[in-house]
Amino acid sequence: MLFQNENQFPKFEDIKSLLDKLYEDFKDSDLYGKEIVVTGDITSAKFSKRKDLFIEISQKFKNTNYSITVFFPNGMVKYLFKNINLQETKDLINKRWNIKGKISLWKSSAKYVINGLSLNSLGDSEIELKRKKILKLLDSKNLLQKEKHSLDELEPIKKIAVITSPTAAGFGDFKKNLYDAKIKPLIHLYESPMQGASTVPGMKNALRNIIKSKIDYDLIVIIRGGGSKSDLMYFDDEEIGFYISKMNERIPVLSGIGHEQDKTIPDFVAWKSYSTPTEVSKDITNTINKKYENIEMYSKNIYLYFSRIFMNIESMISIKQVSFLSNLLNNKIENDETILKNQQNKISREFSFLFREKENKLKSIKLNNIKNKINKDLLESEEKIEFFLKNNNKNINESILKQENELSNIYQNITANSPFASFLSKGAIIKKDNEIISSSNDIKKGDNVNIIFKDGRAESKILNKFGWEE
Repeated sequence: MLFQNENQFPKFEDIKSLLDKLYEDFKDSDLYGKEIVVTGDITSAKFSKRKDLFIEISQKFKNTNYSITVFFPNGMVKYLFKNINLQETKDLINKRWNIKGKISLWKSSAKYVINGLSLNSLGDSEIELKRKKILKLLDSKNLLQKEKHSLDELEPIKKIAVITSPTAAGFGDFKKNLYDAKIKPLIHLYESPMQGASTVPGMKNALRNIIKSKIDYDLIVIIRGGGSKSDLMYFDDEEIGFYISKMNERIPVLSGIGHEQDKTIPDFVAWKSYSTPTEVSKDITNTINKKYENIEMYSKNIYLYFSRIFMNIESMISIKQVSFLSNLLNNKIENDETILKNQQNKISREFSFLFREKENKLKSIKLNNIKNKINKDLLESEEKIEFFLKNNNKNINESILKQENELSNIYQNITANSPFASFLSKGAIIKKDNEIISSSNDIKKGDNVNIIFKDGRAESKILNKFGWEE
């Protein structure tokens, strides 16, 4: 360390020189080497690779969160847990403790640490007591989410509003996992601080902006990645619980702001809560892919179903109905031939009778009168035959027309009000975003569409569209 002049600010050759000076000053303080007792809430407890125990104690004072690390070396941990009758580190969290130890300055990181000697439990932490009080109040207003939901209950997810800090690591993980979705949803970021005293005002403002946007979002996602666990205490707020609960009535809210062992107020009121942002995005991706596969399978089943119907109708018309009509006509013709022959025989008999009768009268009637009479009788007989044939031809035509009408009614009943009517008439189906287009109002210039034929499909782009009145 070099001082150019007593009156000038001190200068240091390097960081080590600065930290050495800070450490020397600390050694000269009254706290150095003395045992102290401090009361605080344990918000985090975990082991290092060497099995040393690192505990973080936190306390919120006004709008600032204060925290310090307590260190217990590996050799002390077994006896520490035995003395306080605990089995796992999670049993330390969210409780209030008296911590006994010595203050130390770790020069390499310029960090004050308490070298722990003992722990004494004082019950639930202030954080936990505050959270329980808020939960009781929200429960009295019936605002807690008690029903277990699944994303399968929702319509296909297309638009998502995300509330988080744009620099949060969790936001990057969230977007990255959505790359695997077969239909990637639209994501809009609504910025909000996710730590510190501005957390709740920022989240409330983001929720209000979502409503003001008037965008029909399918989901609202609140995520937080990284940061100190002690910052989670800022999410324990009655107002944000009320806002999220009421927002669920419009748009389902998903939360992913904690970790495996941490739950905050938003987790209790959200439509569905997750431990991490990664869990949220993976569930969304899986739901989108499942819906896509179901729609794809449903579309194929519809195509196969109507193809079979079309083939059955075609087969029925070309084989069964034609065969039926052929048999009907043959039977009708055979019956008519029999009737005609019988009628001809009858006429022939009547004619023979008349002829014989006239023949018997030839002796008393002039030949010319006989000839006229015979001609008249022949004419009458011919008229009877024509009348009979005319009536029978009418019956045959009526029978054929009746069968044609029945076939037409069958086909119309099958295809009535069906979006596949044009397809069944050897046309095609137009689909946009896997939905059938039934009106020109459902498409616009530049849209990409799929055209499905009986024997395949094609991709196309709309160059222009016109209504019938244009």
